[in-house]
Amino acid sequence: MTNSPMRSRDKALQSLYEIELNSDSYTSLEGTSNKNVNKFCKNLISGVINNIRNLDLTIDSYIDRSIKSLDIIEKNVLRLALYELIYKKELDTPIIINEAIRLSKKYGSNDGYKYINAILDKIVKAESLKS
Repeated sequence: MTNSPMRSRDKALQSLYEIELNSDSYTSLEGTSNKNVNKFCKNLISGVINNIRNLDLTIDSYIDRSIKSLDIIEKNVLRLALYELIYKKELDTPIIINEAIRLSKKYGSNDGYKYINAILDKIVKAESLKS
């Protein structure tokens, strides 16, 4: 069972990645093995799925290319972080950004974390999401 929020974010990212690879739309949690996913993780996944249009519109307005051209990991790290920043508001902004950077370093491309950090920083400043 995934217990810590850190491990839950890892599992949520992995699940969102699998869902995107196996489906044209984020409409369900079918891509996740529900036995290995705790409530926090399920909430992250369903939160991203239920708010994907708004998340993608926000991200798209702060990046220099189409959201469709983003690496799947980077796109979903941004979605997860933005979901927590906008809808969850349980953690301080720097913690959420640090978690996004950690996920990007662990699962993404070599310098993807720099891009994630820059985009999230730009969004937080422009949208007044600091806590």
